[in-house]
This record gives sequence, structure tokens and C-alpha cells, in this order.
Amino acid sequence: MPSIWRISLLIGLLAFSGLIKAQSQPLVISTTNIVHDLVKEIGGDKIQAESLMGPNIDPHYYRASFGDMRKLSRADMVFYNGLGLEGRMQEVMENLSAFKPTYALSDFVDAEVLIYEQNIADPHFWMDARLWQQAATGVAQTLIQHLPEHRDYFNQRLAQYLIELDELHHWISQQIKTLPEAQRLLITAHDAFGYYGAAYGIEVMGLQGINTTAEVGLKDLRLMKDIIQQRQVKAVFIEASVPDRTIKSLIAGIKAEGGDLKLGGKLLSDALDASNTPTGSYIGMMRHNTQTLVKALE
Repeated sequence: MPSIWRISLLIGLLAFSGLIKAQSQPLVISTTNIVHDLVKEIGGDKIQAESLMGPNIDPHYYRASFGDMRKLSRADMVFYNGLGLEGRMQEVMENLSAFKPTYALSDFVDAEVLIYEQNIADPHFWMDARLWQQAATGVAQTLIQHLPEHRDYFNQRLAQYLIELDELHHWISQQIKTLPEAQRLLITAHDAFGYYGAAYGIEVMGLQGINTTAEVGLKDLRLMKDIIQQRQVKAVFIEASVPDRTIKSLIAGIKAEGGDLKLGGKLLSDALDASNTPTGSYIGMMRHNTQTLVKALE
């Protein structure tokens, strides 16, 4: 759907949103299921939380559907990641903010700690549990602003979640330290793990940079193969929300030249698994990623 049509449809739906019966609880819509997981953690049973994107969906490519527009028209509040993560929906979110409370989690994060690649901010800040604490605090403050009668409830849930994130941060740090320094190199399809690497002391490289819309050429593969051979890298990793063809091509190229490179496993980067699975939560995702890469690189 052309951009101008999409925005016109959004405005039209919002104009008629008053005809829709109000929810018994405020309806809070999130774009990705990672953002949704955080909103649920803080909002609990005082809000009705829904996500536009399901498990293992790449938000860089996601395009809003008519059903998404209907959800947004009914929402009392909207949260999204920001920094261009929801590439094709960025314009929708910006226009939506003129009609109803719409918040980018990136606005809750200290701008001075953001990572940049070619003057573009890396949107994957949730890969550092300490930055996710900042996002959680921002969500709690926002919910309190709109639902002050539940201030104590939101603050209690925030306090508990901050403790869990603090424990997660220290656990990841200790796990990475078990790897020999020479083997602390994480190679994936796209560079979603920059904040993870900076926070936990592991070098990170991605074939596609920070955006999955970037093309990978033969030169990129050749350069990565040279690094793998020079550094004697044991394993590389695929991502659940990103096609695995480039990583598999990399492995095949190394083996064709007599090298030995294995697939270390599947990491979650831009989306969680289904909510009823161990990796269907933010904490579950971060623990899975850490356990997978440590096991493959040790």
C-alpha cells in the first residue's frame, strides 16, 4: 500500500475510532513482541496489551496491514522501538502521535550511550540489559502518567523487573567471561548484537550491518571468510527472524577451501519466539542467546 494511502487510511480509522466501544482496560498496542513483552511486564493486569508483530518477524521489513490499522485506531496508547527499527512503519508511528499517545522506547534511553554505524543509530539497544532497564523505567513512568490511579502497582512491578534485569546482566557477564578472550567473536547475519558486545565484552560482526534490508555481496563474504580463517573462528550463528542463506553460504565457502566452520545455533535478535515458549520472553531470549553462543565458542 503506498505511503500516502496508508496514512490516509490511518487518519480515517482514527476519525471513526470513537464509534468503537471502549475497552474495560486501556488497550496498549506495541509494534514488536519484544516491546510488547516489556509493556506486559510493567502493565500487568491493569492494561490490555497486544502486539502487531508475532514471533520471529523481522521488523525492518514489516508493513502495516489493514488489521494493524484497525488495532491502532482502537488503541489508547502505542509503544514502538524507534530509531528506524520498524522501517516501513516509522512514518505511520510519527503520524499516529498527532492523534493519540504514541511513544518510542528509544526516547527513554540515554542518547549518549547509543551506538552509531555510518551516522545511523543502532536500534537494537535491548541487547544490553542495563539499557532495557532504562526502557522499562520509561514505560512505567508513561503508564503512571496516563493511569495515575495504578501508580503503586506499576512501580512495584517495575522494581521487581529491574531486579530481574540486574540479575540477568550479571549472569550474562559471567557467562561470557568463561570464554577465552581469543574466542570471543560473535558472527551473525546482521549486526543486531552491537550493544550486547559492548556490554558483555565480546566482539561482534554482522554480514549486513545493523539493517537487514542491506544487501550482502561476494566482497562481504570474502572479507568475512578471511577474518574467520585468520581468527580461527569455530562457529557462526543464524538468526530466527533473518533468512539463513548468507550464513550458510559463508559456511559452505569456508568448507570449500578446506576450512572447518560449524553452525553454532540459532539466536533471537529482532523478535521473540511464541509467548508460551522458554524464549518467548525478553529474559528467556537473552539467556538462550548467551547459552547458545558460549556452548558453540568454548
